[in-house]
Amino acid sequence: MSQPPQSPAGATQRASTAAPEPPGPLARLAALGVRHPIMQAGMSSASGPRLAGAVSAAGGIGTLGLHDLSVWERVIQDAKTLADGRPLAVNLLLPYTRSRHVDIVIRQGVAIATLFWGDDVRLIRRLQAHGVFVFQQVGSVAEAHRVLEAGIDGLIVQGSEAGGHVRARQPLAALLPEIASRAAGIPVFAAGGIYRRQDVTQALRLGADGVCTGTRFLLTPEADIHDAYRDRLLAADRTLLTTLFGFGWPDLHRVIPNTATARWCGADGRVPAWLNAMNAAFAFTRKCVPMAPGIAGWQAPGRPVFSPAFPGPGLRAACVEATALYAGEHIARIRDVIPAAAVVADLARGVTDHHALPG
Repeated sequence: MSQPPQSPAGATQRASTAAPEPPGPLARLAALGVRHPIMQAGMSSASGPRLAGAVSAAGGIGTLGLHDLSVWERVIQDAKTLADGRPLAVNLLLPYTRSRHVDIVIRQGVAIATLFWGDDVRLIRRLQAHGVFVFQQVGSVAEAHRVLEAGIDGLIVQGSEAGGHVRARQPLAALLPEIASRAAGIPVFAAGGIYRRQDVTQALRLGADGVCTGTRFLLTPEADIHDAYRDRLLAADRTLLTTLFGFGWPDLHRVIPNTATARWCGADGRVPAWLNAMNAAFAFTRKCVPMAPGIAGWQAPGRPVFSPAFPGPGLRAACVEATALYAGEHIARIRDVIPAAAVVADLARGVTDHHALPG
């Protein structure tokens, strides 16, 4: 028997002491306790409790990446503790999400969920029935239309300049205004190339109500990634769109070049057809192989089996030559590592700047 809708933990207490809700699309998020429409993207193991908790505690929307079921409930509990009473989001990456992931999200009273890579109307409605605010990340007008018809609570519009897995084929500046014009009444967050306050102001001018960024939050001490990966991000001057790191998930992703891409990718990022076929043939493994953080440890540049896994801190430094070094297209604009709270504060100033503009 299904349970009655539940309010996320702490929401009632916050509502009694919070300032009056702002009008418009951000009102429901403000009622949950979100102070700034700044979302940290869900990035599987890279966005663990420390990062998601720090972003939420700073007033933004910290997003816990999807983890293996063996640790999922624990990492949600840890992130909620670090969020200091502020609302937390979880990222449900649909190719890898199992029913028990969703059961735990509901049991833990998580306030916000972001869905990516596919649409699932039944999942949207199930989460909403339990009081969860549901965002869907989209990369096209058609995809946005489908989830708007399903009654989604919010949209994250991804431009083609984004890092990680790239749904979009158009840059953010072209796609965002068209989708925002169709989404009256619900919050629309912009993703792709959002690194500084000026980027936030520009996104809001194009019709966004908030922003979502992953790459900027990778370059924080709270991100759960290998130091060698962080060093590569700081030194990077270009990225590559490829399907190389697609064992089980053979779709486009944006990465920093490394020895593996030099060995197997053409100048345009393409890989041999047989390699794509092999990656696709193992799609069945997505929901039966544990999402263990060290799963990429056995990868080597000369062995053409490359998973989508991040290079985690427990791997040897050489792992960066054979793992996916996800990054946004304009990674060269970031040359510092700063705390997650400082990222939230800088991006939030972009919101203030926008509202201070005449007209």
